[in-house]
Amino acid sequence: MSEIGRKLLIIRNQRKLSLRQVEKLTTVIANRHGDKARKISASWLGRIERESHSIAHKRLESLQEVYGVTHDELTDEAISENDATRSLHFHFPNVPAAVLKGLTDLKNPLLPPESWLAYFPVTTLLPPLSQIDGAGHRTVRRYSREAEPLYGVLGAGDNTLVPFVQPRAIVEINAAVRTIEAGKVFHSIFERPIYFLRSHDGYHCGWCELDEKGWLTLVPSALAMASHRRWRYRQEVEVVGVVNRVLTRLGFPKGLGVQSRVGRLQ
Repeated sequence: MSEIGRKLLIIRNQRKLSLRQVEKLTTVIANRHGDKARKISASWLGRIERESHSIAHKRLESLQEVYGVTHDELTDEAISENDATRSLHFHFPNVPAAVLKGLTDLKNPLLPPESWLAYFPVTTLLPPLSQIDGAGHRTVRRYSREAEPLYGVLGAGDNTLVPFVQPRAIVEINAAVRTIEAGKVFHSIFERPIYFLRSHDGYHCGWCELDEKGWLTLVPSALAMASHRRWRYRQEVEVVGVVNRVLTRLGFPKGLGVQSRVGRLQ
């Protein structure tokens, strides 16, 4: 097994991704770029992980984006399984800084949906704005627990909160709230906090219930036609924070003078 093949295998296993899932994710990337050379088949990746082969630059870029690692992390020094775990835990999706700023800064001109929707097929946590310098580059790729709010984007297929929160909505997250009380009773959905979660298979956003046995359940809206999800609290899932606001940015014609709508959760 080549060194880079071993690294790719370690990282994919830590990401809990199958070869077929990587193929699907790189297909999204290839379609976004209009470049079939960026797509990686499951059989090809399996050979790369087992044998010594060269990797074309475009395919390597696709793997970096899917796994959330840098070029240096794949091509320089060897990484252990523990190092891979820490790296993946703190890495964010490879989204252009200009897109990040445009989505979360309401003072900036609106971004047309076609310029950013393709980056978020699934629910995603965005890097804090403080990690993006004046030139629009991300300066740090580690998760910060500072008071600054985080932002997430609900994936195109995330119907958990429909019709109250639509897929592709942007949510503002208070990362200071990272615990859930077991057995707490709410009298209406408007009293219930919305949590942003991270599990081994990605990010999730919705109402939650924690039972006395330590099982955390993601509860979808009754109208969402979505299934419940369960994890072992703090073993299989962690709380990124509680949602403060849902921001839905609407691109109306300039003559209307309406550029954004911000809904605050009480």
